[in-house]
Amino acid sequence: MSTPEPHLVHNIDVWELPCNHTFKVMGEMQYPLAQVAAEIASRLCNGFDPSTITMRPSSGGKYLSVTIEVYLETREQINALYAAFNAAPEIKLVY
Repeated sequence: MSTPEPHLVHNIDVWELPCNHTFKVMGEMQYPLAQVAAEIASRLCNGFDPSTITMRPSSGGKYLSVTIEVYLETREQINALYAAFNAAPEIKLVY
């Protein structure tokens, strides 16, 4: 899988780096969403700990919310994470 084009995050200058940050991604339950998010985080964040992953299904059981915590060091890393999450077809929403 190639690295997607950078995704430009608005107001990136207000981020105080380095810092821990929590990302939440959502997608349909049929996909291995936690694995996809972990692979992206592992590739872009040194020392990513998969034990930080939590999952929560929607009340109807169709969607899954996956929360991960990463250690961010650069603004380029923030843009790359958002770009990779948005490029993954399994991920429908990232925040």
